[in-house]
Amino acid sequence: MPQVSIILPVYNGERYINRTITSILQQTMPNFELIVIDDCSTDKSLQHLQEWAQRDSRIQVVANTQNIGVADTRNKGITMAKGEYICFIDSDDTWHSDKLEHQLNFMKQSCCDFSCTAYAMVDDEGKFMKNRFINKQLIVLEDLLKENYICCSTVMLKAELTKQYSMNGSYAHEDYVYWLDLLQNGVNGMVLDETLVQYRVAQSGRSADKGKAAQGRWQIYRKHLHYGVVKSARYFMHYAINGIKKYL
Repeated sequence: MPQVSIILPVYNGERYINRTITSILQQTMPNFELIVIDDCSTDKSLQHLQEWAQRDSRIQVVANTQNIGVADTRNKGITMAKGEYICFIDSDDTWHSDKLEHQLNFMKQSCCDFSCTAYAMVDDEGKFMKNRFINKQLIVLEDLLKENYICCSTVMLKAELTKQYSMNGSYAHEDYVYWLDLLQNGVNGMVLDETLVQYRVAQSGRSADKGKAAQGRWQIYRKHLHYGVVKSARYFMHYAINGIKKYL
């Protein structure tokens, strides 16, 4: 049985997917399964994924019969996972070769259920932009409401816990809502402030539309968390200021 299940959703990821999978297969901790789910890509992503699966038995490729979005695709992967721990990675991000080993040891030593790491931000061409360090030890709800410092590709969770929750595709940042749900239910989260992931800051796509992201954050405060206008505005102000600092 694999110790870690890695969930990789793919939609038109042909440009970067080979680099992403290579970084996973180069892990110093080899006892994992890689669940790759193609969400009806219109490029050659699925062809590349099937070629990878033929080379390495740890890779399982699933092709959705219809496009269901990244949230439900990740939920599908969570259901399929057989490992004791679950990790997520996006199709344009990469891991350092010791990511799984270091984070797994950290979780066992700290006895936490949920962890994230620091990460490096790179541009479309893979050029280094800045390191994103997280100067915290615990993942605390109050902090996360002010700033989403958790990059999805850095997360590791205990599988038994992960399977109790699901990502909500009603929101643009379904992973952020998922972290909030975990913390609201008392999940013990900790930060490994070590740069183990390269996060690609794409010039196009969901993360590039800051106006839509801001609107989505407001909806999370008001509709998902049911906060009043004043409380929502206070957290939104922190979000805006921290967002400017992040991308300067």
